[in-house]
Amino acid sequence: MRYADPRMDTPMPRLLQPAGWRDIPITPVDEPLVPVVGLGPRVMEDPRYFAMGLPGALPGCWLREGLAERIVRAAESLPGDLVLLVWDGWRSIETQSALFEAYVQDLAAQYPHMERPELEQVARPYVTPPDPGHHAPPPHLTGGAVDLTLARADGTELDLGTGFDAFVPEAGAAALEDIDLPARSHRRLLFHALTAQGLTAYVEEWWHFDFGDQFWAAVTGGVPRYGPAGAPTGA
Repeated sequence: MRYADPRMDTPMPRLLQPAGWRDIPITPVDEPLVPVVGLGPRVMEDPRYFAMGLPGALPGCWLREGLAERIVRAAESLPGDLVLLVWDGWRSIETQSALFEAYVQDLAAQYPHMERPELEQVARPYVTPPDPGHHAPPPHLTGGAVDLTLARADGTELDLGTGFDAFVPEAGAAALEDIDLPARSHRRLLFHALTAQGLTAYVEEWWHFDFGDQFWAAVTGGVPRYGPAGAPTGA
């Protein structure tokens, strides 16, 4: 099925790296994490890290309330039977540590000549180091970051060019802008639907968006409101 939406033909603007995000002071708000499963029929979930059996991963996805409200509005703007399919939201520091270590080990196998500090630097653009502190928490630990894609109402994912957590150049949010493919149209639709609600896109990963965290603040000039969040109640 083909979808007609002018956003699919609208190029992405130049995207900004969240440079200096760790140095932006957080002004925290008292805002709960809410379950994605309760956000209505246009938002679905597929908690990938739980399915993979990663330590600390939850059987459902959770987001800060302010982000969740924007996700719902973005989903309601989609054409036809399309929905937003959330892969990950709030992420425990245990899961973050497991992801970071696994990726560093993968890199070590690819580049056996590299020392650990260099490997960690290569890993940073794709997996944030697991710092649990209040000054520079990983974006997913705040509940203000979300990994998601477009899908049909039956859960069938659309083609967006790469799979989830594909740490390759083609996974960059705007990597397909010069290639006329259905995946480019789908990335554009996802991008415009979410950024219209105030989210920011992460340059390196088409599936990662932020609201209210330090990544978001570094791009928008806003004040980050989401610091590290504890495990959601009822998870």
